[in-house]
Amino acid sequence: MQGIDSPEAALKKRYQSAWQSFKDGHYENARQQSEKLNLEFPTFTPGWDLSSRIALAMHRREAALEYSERALHIDANRFAFQAQKAYCLFALHRDEAALELLQKLEGADLQHAAEHDTLGNLYSLGKDQAAALKCFERAVELEPGNAHFQMNTALARQALGDLGGAESAMDTAIALRPEDHQAWLHRSRLRRQTAEKNHAREMESLIEKGIESWHGAVNIRYALAKEYEDLQDYQASFHHLKAGSALRRRHMNHDAQADLEAIEAIKGSFAKDFFLRIAPGHESDEPIFIVGLPRTGTTLVERILGSHSEVHAAGELNNFAENLTRQVMSTNGEKPANREQFIEAATRVDFADLGTAYVQSTRPYTGKTKRFVDKLPLNFLYCGLIAKALPNARIIHLTRHPMDTCFAVYKTLFKQAYPFSYDLTELGRYYLAYRSLMQHWHRSMPGKILDVSYENLTRDQENESRRIVSHCGLEWEDTCLEFHQNPEPSMTASLAQVRQPIYSTSVGRWRNYAAELEPLAGLLREASLEN
Repeated sequence: MQGIDSPEAALKKRYQSAWQSFKDGHYENARQQSEKLNLEFPTFTPGWDLSSRIALAMHRREAALEYSERALHIDANRFAFQAQKAYCLFALHRDEAALELLQKLEGADLQHAAEHDTLGNLYSLGKDQAAALKCFERAVELEPGNAHFQMNTALARQALGDLGGAESAMDTAIALRPEDHQAWLHRSRLRRQTAEKNHAREMESLIEKGIESWHGAVNIRYALAKEYEDLQDYQASFHHLKAGSALRRRHMNHDAQADLEAIEAIKGSFAKDFFLRIAPGHESDEPIFIVGLPRTGTTLVERILGSHSEVHAAGELNNFAENLTRQVMSTNGEKPANREQFIEAATRVDFADLGTAYVQSTRPYTGKTKRFVDKLPLNFLYCGLIAKALPNARIIHLTRHPMDTCFAVYKTLFKQAYPFSYDLTELGRYYLAYRSLMQHWHRSMPGKILDVSYENLTRDQENESRRIVSHCGLEWEDTCLEFHQNPEPSMTASLAQVRQPIYSTSVGRWRNYAAELEPLAGLLREASLEN
């Protein structure tokens, strides 16, 4: 009969429907479709692979790994399935197993550009940006007209410090796909824009024509704010920054008051009597934690320390918070109902186990040098737990002028973190809560945390650097003064700045926007903070 699909055609149509739902971001619908598909066709391996991708997108990491292994059980040699398992292992922070699988994939006979691109992404997750770049460049050789491959090449070059090469590749990617608005933002950050060479007029034209996606509009607004600031057109810069941040905030489901209440709960639960309890931690002296708010010089201090022969800069690690969550779940027997219950339960974990689990979770990247740096700023929330779980760890806290700190945070578009940063009032209140918590840690653990002033570091680089190195129990090395020559990759928002010697032109930059930032300044004045 005409009009009735064959079983094979019907299967293909259902699979494509589930895949399209996944591509469109309708994850729950895609999940339901793929689960029905797997139930009816359990030997259809693309169905299990799709289920794994959907689960990973929904942050169901254990399920993603299980589905991936179902596909591999049926077809163990397919590159795409092996690569998906590696993605799952990286997502689960089982990096050692992921790297072992990645090593097996190195000898794969790759026929398609997309496979080289996939392998490059896995190398990037495995912190080998040089190997990732080779894969991305091979993908570009095979398909030079693919904007996605060009963009990945640009990002790898950017991480490795080849900012000129990154800009060239981004130019190509944008020419091929102008609607990739995130690429415009990446490009704006690579160098200081000049009157002779900038992209402001092009981006203004995009705004005038209208950008369908709010994500795209936010990226272009932040890119324009960056370029106009470089051009010293501060009024135009703030106009776009305010529009972009407001648009980003409207599309966030974030309870700003809950953040402040959580910080108060931390102060209450980790009072002085908590630190008087005898509870041995893990004795490792490897970790150096750099904490504070972002855009305060944390990357700069990481690069200074990472230039020392006995220090490995491990980047921004979520490991401490993730291991704490596992410990709380284990101690509590169930997931705490809210953040306050979680914080209270955190005071009762086995601190030695927490410290041990944290250090082990940083392997295989660490353990080859005397110290390693964990530069996740938000670890300031966990200073008390860090001190208990890792009593020999060093903690360095970056400070910066309140207004410079808040403005630097406000003008940065973050991927997921720091949801308090898109509204000046919310930002100001969070800043005050952060300051209060750091004062609490200093009172509760006198001498445990080294404060480092960004302004002092830019004024007196050598003496401040020596103080930092000494605090970490290390002998001085002159290479710490040449941090800008450190070839190690950088993936932070400061990636362009860390390739330059120390400069002080960012000090006081907020004053160019004093009138626009008055609501924030007033909030800080009320708290008797200098601004």
